[in-house]
Amino acid sequence: MTTSAQCFCGKVCKNPRGLKIHQAKMRCVRTVPVAQRSGNTPGETQEELGPETNHSAQNLQVTQALNPCRTSEHRRVKWPQAYKEKEWLQFDEDADNILEAIAKCDADQRLQNMTTIIISLAAERFGLEEKRTGNLPYTMNNRSKKIHQLRQELKSLRRRFKEAREEETGPLAELRNILRKKLMTLRRAEWHRRRRKERARKRAAFIANPFGFTKQLLGKKRNGQLTSSKAEIDHHLRDTSCDRSREQDLGHCQHLIYPPAPTLNFDGKEPSWKEIQEVIKKARSSSAPGPSQVPYRVYKNCPKLLYRLWKILKVIWRRGKFAQQWRFAEGVWIPKEEESKTIDQFRTILLLSVEGKIFFSIVARRLTDYLLRNSYIDTSVQKGGIPKVPGCLEHTGVVTQLIREARENKGDLVVLWLDLTNAYGSIPHKLVEEALRRLAQA
Repeated sequence: MTTSAQCFCGKVCKNPRGLKIHQAKMRCVRTVPVAQRSGNTPGETQEELGPETNHSAQNLQVTQALNPCRTSEHRRVKWPQAYKEKEWLQFDEDADNILEAIAKCDADQRLQNMTTIIISLAAERFGLEEKRTGNLPYTMNNRSKKIHQLRQELKSLRRRFKEAREEETGPLAELRNILRKKLMTLRRAEWHRRRRKERARKRAAFIANPFGFTKQLLGKKRNGQLTSSKAEIDHHLRDTSCDRSREQDLGHCQHLIYPPAPTLNFDGKEPSWKEIQEVIKKARSSSAPGPSQVPYRVYKNCPKLLYRLWKILKVIWRRGKFAQQWRFAEGVWIPKEEESKTIDQFRTILLLSVEGKIFFSIVARRLTDYLLRNSYIDTSVQKGGIPKVPGCLEHTGVVTQLIREARENKGDLVVLWLDLTNAYGSIPHKLVEEALRRLAQA
């Protein structure tokens, strides 16, 4: 679905791309007046923008953050490889200097300014990734060129054979057989070469990701394009993710137990520098970024920016209120079956900001540690979400052993696999709050 966009001059374009083309041709850009970075302090002036050697004139004034609800176009930055340490260190130094020159403000604005400057500076320095246009054009190798040449010669020889006299047909037929044998030999060699190349590609893909390769090979085909309207998508998300009776009191429930008093209290201190480093170290560099557009690899390779983020997270922890931009996410629709069209045929994945995921990872670690140390979780039953516990392997091993024993003893065994439909949306959120409240009051 395309949306129209209006320029500052009043021109109405069909889509944002047309708006960019119009502004580039007509040079129709709104000029933003330069404001003081540090308020109305007497005697302090704004830096003048002038050309310098090897530097472009830049304004250090950060623009106001856009409405998070507004759909923004992702800029895919062409980030350098991890081994290019000099480029990362220089980028870390420059971004930190720009952030140091910005006026002090609240934690939300500082977080928004930091992510905006990181993406803007990286897009200018490293460039943007080009959109994939599809498969690359096929280029013939030497053997393919010879095959093509032999086919052309056979076509020409076939025409000559039809027009030849009777005494010329014998030599032409013999020549045609020679060319056919050469063509068959070259085709067989080219087929074996392509087969070896395809087997090597599949072998490398299996070694890199055995589960993904097997799932793609044996799983059902999944493709399609979402055609549902925005109203239908909003209604679907509201039904699957929201609890309309969230504020309703559930009353007394006798099945909820009161846990014993904890031996160790929950760690409510500010996030430490070591915790931040551990979360960043274990995070995947290839993880897709959310609305902030800053991936994990930036904080993995830029220690100064990570240290600045740590100071912002400590402020957010002390005030006890999450950042506003963490309340928004970007949705990705993955088809469940072949030729998917409606919203019910797609799986929803929400991409959150990396900064928020770092913060909540620390909260999740401390909560897990609190529950395990006080023996509120029975690890002999609960395997998922427990650190350093291969739950899938243990459960699979137990089920396999039970099936083997039942087969050897010729006994009966029933294996039941349960999967909750819409697990998060079907459980009352008030029940989760009540369970956490009891654990906190124990």
